[in-house]
Amino acid sequence: MNHLVARPFCLLICFLLSGCATTGVKPPNPAVVAKINAIDKNSMATVVIYRESNFYGSALRPTVMLNGKEFVNIGNGVVFVGAFRPGHYAFEMDDRKSGTEIDLTPGKSVFMKVEVVPGFWKGGGRLIQMASEQGAFEGRRLQLISANEIEIPSYR
Repeated sequence: MNHLVARPFCLLICFLLSGCATTGVKPPNPAVVAKINAIDKNSMATVVIYRESNFYGSALRPTVMLNGKEFVNIGNGVVFVGAFRPGHYAFEMDDRKSGTEIDLTPGKSVFMKVEVVPGFWKGGGRLIQMASEQGAFEGRRLQLISANEIEIPSYR
């Protein structure tokens, strides 16, 4: 009688574990790579702000601020790629709890990741500046943000 119970249990465990198997690394999105490569590195800096795709907080779109103004709403699994003139910039989340100040120079690339954090009434975002190797790897595999999520028209 025990083998009648054990066999279905083993099949169930095998089925559940097969869902954990990795399918490999998702290839870079050609549209994101093209947008990054289109930026003139001789006169502009590249800023990439992204949020990986996760089930938790998937409906939230935290807002990244640029120099105190609403800049971009980062939805689930999207990436913003922008060309910036050289200068000093302050990027922060709309709740002002996380951010970074950056001096951009021609040819410089900066990668920032938005992570969703739980909140009392609603979740918010945390902005983290990433190493360029990791940011490039993660950001290039996402979908480009739609223009209507970019609040400052000159960056659309």
